[in-house]
Amino acid sequence: MRTTIWPLWLGVILALSFGPGVAPASDFSPRCPAPVSTAIATLMNGVPDATVFEFRGRDAVVGIRIFNTLPPRGHDNGDRFYIAVRPDFPLSRLIVARHGCVASAMLVDLRVAMAIKKAIKQAVTASTAL
Repeated sequence: MRTTIWPLWLGVILALSFGPGVAPASDFSPRCPAPVSTAIATLMNGVPDATVFEFRGRDAVVGIRIFNTLPPRGHDNGDRFYIAVRPDFPLSRLIVARHGCVASAMLVDLRVAMAIKKAIKQAVTASTAL
């Protein structure tokens, strides 16, 4: 009977090739399969010139409300809202986060992302002026 060990070598090669890109086990939990910190770190490692805007409190509520009106309409809720913008790239990423986990995300046109950022700023300025 002849046995080969190539599946073992294949496993070792795969483990070594995917090792640096895998997040530590402490970052993942059954309740949080996609931590925001990991998503943003992955984005920033892949595209160092990207800019990420984080919105909390009222800003996040306004951003998430706008996010939910975009097609396909959503009913996501969260406590943080992120806009990730890459210079000279036509698409931006919107992320709704809840308790440190990505609740929902989508890619939108850069102009839409900048319009949402502007709308958040205007809505918060208008509400504080009252």
